[in-house]
Amino acid sequence: MLGTRRFGATAAVVLALAAVASAAASVGLVRGDAAVAVDDLAQLAAGLFATGCCWWTARRTSGPDRSWRVATGLGALSWSVGMALWTWFQLVERRAVPSPSAADAGYLGIVPFAFVALLVIGNFRRSGAPDALLDRRTASARLVLLLDGVIVVGSLFVLTWAIALGRLVEAGNPSAPAFLVAVAYPITDLVLLVIVVVLSADRTVVLRPQLRLLGLGLTGLAVSDLAFAYLVSVQAPEVPPLANAGFVVGPVLIGLAALAPVPSATPGRGRARRSWQWGYLLMPYLPLLITSALVLCGTMAGELGTVDAVEVACAFTVFVAVILRQLVTLVDNTKLVLLLRESERTLSHQAHHDPLTGLANRALFERRLDEAMAAHQRDGSPFGLLFVDLDDFKAVNDVSGHAHGDALLERVAQRLRRCVRDTDVVARLGGDEFGVLVEGVEEPEKVAFRVLDSLGGEISASVGVVICAEQDPEATAQSVLRRADKAMYEAKREGGHGLVIHP
Repeated sequence: MLGTRRFGATAAVVLALAAVASAAASVGLVRGDAAVAVDDLAQLAAGLFATGCCWWTARRTSGPDRSWRVATGLGALSWSVGMALWTWFQLVERRAVPSPSAADAGYLGIVPFAFVALLVIGNFRRSGAPDALLDRRTASARLVLLLDGVIVVGSLFVLTWAIALGRLVEAGNPSAPAFLVAVAYPITDLVLLVIVVVLSADRTVVLRPQLRLLGLGLTGLAVSDLAFAYLVSVQAPEVPPLANAGFVVGPVLIGLAALAPVPSATPGRGRARRSWQWGYLLMPYLPLLITSALVLCGTMAGELGTVDAVEVACAFTVFVAVILRQLVTLVDNTKLVLLLRESERTLSHQAHHDPLTGLANRALFERRLDEAMAAHQRDGSPFGLLFVDLDDFKAVNDVSGHAHGDALLERVAQRLRRCVRDTDVVARLGGDEFGVLVEGVEEPEKVAFRVLDSLGGEISASVGVVICAEQDPEATAQSVLRRADKAMYEAKREGGHGLVIHP
């Protein structure tokens, strides 16, 4: 690894050399066999540069940072071996490279190693928890990720087949091994690029500069693979060196990925995170839309041939993947809506109920009292209000402990519930104070006596009762509360374990 300044200078020099080597034959600085030699040797040098950078930096790192460099170095070495064989065929034996050949095995050997490197980079995160949007721990999330890959790869493969690969296969009438090799290049290129895009959307990945450079390098290789296939499909007399620029710049970028300094674990900004997340959500649909539009336009213009079995099979696979993805997303969204509703109910219950006893809290009790008071003022609906306060509760906590006091409060709550109807309100107003709102009852004091009987001799309580049977224009909910509170304290002054009815 290099420091930031040294890396910048090194990248500028190496990329400039790669550009010069790619452009030398393209602009006519060298011609004929010399142009082929410069082009092939530049590609081989780029591959060896990537191999050397990966292994040199791997010796100075450890853990995941070392693992991805070793894997990438092995992939670059395999690609370099393929390039060396290609160069031998062209410059030494001076004959066309057969297909398939050992060179193809070398070129394609970079794929499994690059796949391993990307997985290592993807699992090297800033925290143990992945990005919320890209959380792949659930089975449905992993299935969606797989379907996204199928959609993107299938869409771009249809485009590649329609533009170049189909013509190449048709013109060459290849054998089964040659066909598999021809198809392997675009499919593996697309799979690796999809993985890069998915990982780039996850803001918790630490090695983001390395991921970007590695992705750009693989993109360069993929572009040149596609350009080579297209030129062969249209039976071009020769492959211009400019079409091989990706084979030079791509390995150079992979080497620079190994030289790039490891960034500090600073979380990404929120706006950048949101933009990447939107890009991830749209990822499977943009290639599908672009491919459909280009293939449709090409077919209408007569530039593309008739649809063959490969295109039909691939298009059908993409169609099924889109349907399955929508179904999985629909099911997940339905589960999410149900979960949100349940969470809202839970939060609403927690906001209006006492966590210890499960009774209504003061806020809910006062709201229901306001509603009862409004109904009473409107049509004369009677109601009664009870204040229940335990006697000497502080002594219970001091002598027996707070756990015993909490258990006593829970027993009181259970007995109060049994004394009223489901439509009545029982609330814990704070500490050892409870409130009971009884609506539509002419004699709420009977409920008060039932409360005292339910508590029995083991639990002493003072009860204040207010009866609102006749309309009083000046009465308010707060005035009724004060009257009940006053009646309860009168009961306490009389010795407790009794009730007082306030007029």
